[in-house]
Parts: sequence; C-alpha cells; structure tokens
Amino acid sequence: MSIALREENFVVINVGSKFTTAGIGMHDTNKPPSVIVNMDDFNNPIKNNEITNWKDLEDCWHHILFKELGIKKSRNESPVLIAVPVQWTKLDHERITQIFFENFNVPGVYIAPQPLLTLFGCGTVSGIVVDIGSQTTDVNIVVDSNMQLQSTFSIPIGGDIFDAYFLQLLKKDTKLVSQIDNLTDVSLDIDFARYVRELPGICNVSIGHELADNMAAAELLNAMEESEIVDEILDEEQNPKKIEDEEVGELPETVDIEYKGHTFTIGPYRHDVLDPLFSPELLDIDSPSLPEAMRLSAMNCEPPEIRPKLWENIAITGGCCNTFGLARRIKTEVQLFLPHSENAGDTQPRQLSFLRIADYFTVLKDKKYQQYSTWLGAEIVAKLVFIDAKNYISKVDYNESGPSVVHTKAY
Repeated sequence: MSIALREENFVVINVGSKFTTAGIGMHDTNKPPSVIVNMDDFNNPIKNNEITNWKDLEDCWHHILFKELGIKKSRNESPVLIAVPVQWTKLDHERITQIFFENFNVPGVYIAPQPLLTLFGCGTVSGIVVDIGSQTTDVNIVVDSNMQLQSTFSIPIGGDIFDAYFLQLLKKDTKLVSQIDNLTDVSLDIDFARYVRELPGICNVSIGHELADNMAAAELLNAMEESEIVDEILDEEQNPKKIEDEEVGELPETVDIEYKGHTFTIGPYRHDVLDPLFSPELLDIDSPSLPEAMRLSAMNCEPPEIRPKLWENIAITGGCCNTFGLARRIKTEVQLFLPHSENAGDTQPRQLSFLRIADYFTVLKDKKYQQYSTWLGAEIVAKLVFIDAKNYISKVDYNESGPSVVHTKAY
C-alpha cells in the first residue's frame, strides 16, 4: 500500500547540460525554481544530450535533494518528477529509477520528456519545441501530448558555439584588441565573450542582413511588411505582450559594457552572435540550419493534416530563448519555404505564432522567465500525477517489478 503524498513535499528536477533546476513544494507553481545548480561543479556529466558520467550525475542529484532541499534520507516523503531529454534511452530511465529508489529512498518517481513539459508550461498539448541548449539545439514535435520521436532533430550548435563564434568576431575588432592588449587584468578570451553575450539587451538577433543578396528573401520581407497589420491583430488577440516583446526600437551602432572595472565598446557585430544557428556553414558545421530542421521535423510528423497547425504553436526554450529578434528571425526564414497562397488551404499554415507562459502566471509571465516554461510544465504535471499512486512509480511498484517498471508509468 502506497503512502499518501503531500503537495508540499513534491520535488521537481529539470536536468540540463549547463544548469539543472529544482524545487520542492508544488502548492505555488507561479515561481521560478528555488535551486539552480551549475553542472560545472559536477564535472559536466551530461554532454550532447548523453550521460557521460553516472557517478557525477548521481552526486548532483544527491546534492540537490539532501543539501539544497534539506530532505531527510532516512524518512524521505518527497516523490520526484525528473524532466529529461528525449534522447535518453530506456536503460537510462531504468538506471535513474534504480538510483532514486535504492540510493535516495524516495517514495515515488515519475520521468517525463522535457519538450512535452515545455508545451504544458505554455498551456498547450501540440506544437514545435525549439530548445537552445549550451551544446545542442533540439527540435521536437508533440501532438496531443504524444512525443513524435521520429521528428526529433538535434543541431550541434548551442551556447558554447555562440561564445566561440562571438570571440572570433571580437578578435576582428582591432580597437578592442588594442585596448585589451594594454591591460594586465583582462584577456580577450572565451570568458569575456560569454560575459558580453549573456548581458541582457546587448546581443540581439539581426534580421535580413545575411539575406541582402537574396531576391526571394527581399520579396518575402516586403510581403511580410504588407501583411504585418493582420499578424499584429491576430497576435494582440492571443497575447497582447507578444508584439511588444519583440520591439527593441532603434539599436545603437556601438554599446559600452563594464567588465572587471574597465569600459569596453562593442560594435554592431554583436548582433551576429546567433548567426551559426541559421548558417552553420559559417563554422564549417555540417548540419541543417534551425529553420530547415524545423521544416524537416514538421514534415516527419504524423498525421500529415496536423502539420500546418504545428506552426501556430512554436515554443522556444533554453538559455538563449529571450534573445530579442530571435522569434522574428525564425519567422522570416521559415516563411521562405512554407507554401504561400491567397486562398489558404488545409496544407498551408495560416500564421506562425510563438508561445509564451500564460498571463495568469503573474510572476512567470515576465519574458525573462520564458526559459522556465519546461520547469513550469513539470510543476503542473507533478501536481497531477503524485496525487494518485496509479499515475506514478511507487516504492511498492519498484519492489515488485524492479527498474523496468518505469516503462509502465511514464509519458
């Protein structure tokens, strides 16, 4: 017989290659995670969506449960929902289940795929999920709460690549290089590039500059401008903040930033940082661009009639999801290959829309918290599954069936 679990003891862990977030107590879901762990502190046990060191990953989870959240191992009354990448295998799920029951003494476990939780956090059950991580960018399709694993695409470009590319751009700025060469306490290295890139409002996403010689693109941009009134009406009806969020106004040619007590001037190339995501050939990376990966994912989705609707529910998550201009750049390039006609049919997307956390989450609706849409979805699911032992893997289930029981109670 399973014990009755209390909402204030529910735990959510959202694993990541760069940061892992966690929290306890799901009575109030309108809050960011209380624990954010830098995976550098645990030797980065997850690389390219694969677990490379189970011991370090277990140490991370142990630290979260018993140090950060203060759970008592001997009398553990906290069930755990673990949000994981879709690339993790059935054997990975079994080992996770074994670790949490045998080593952490949890009363219950539930494992859920991150893209599905992202959509739940945005208030829908079908759509395209773009997760821009530190090492990869993943595109996933969800239809009626079911993962379409055949539609999953992973691009080997993420935050680390952006930092390396930005460093190349910085080193071409002769004035900046000369200034830093005269300093003893500052180096023009990857740490400097990452610091500048992560400053809010500094590195936006350019639109159109990389397509200046493409006549088809120029025509498309003109068409987009003509139809923008319709788009704004539709967007404002669905989410009044959407257009406002993408408006950055006139951007200065250069911007001054402070770093280690010094002031540096960064040029307009700062807006090209995310270009490798749209043009992988810039870094000789053999991979489809993000818009192409999204197209391929949608084309592999079943049933075919759902494909046009997917473009109306695009969720962007990950550390770079709040970069100004990103959604508009995606929209501009995606429309290059989508079918266009004055008479929209069933095979033609009526509009491209990007999801946000709903306004009734008065704290998390702020754009700076959009990266926590997966976390929010995990909180919501935890509140639903842990109230009934039929929904999650209990200690009784595990003792009877062993780790393989995880395949009987999971999304």
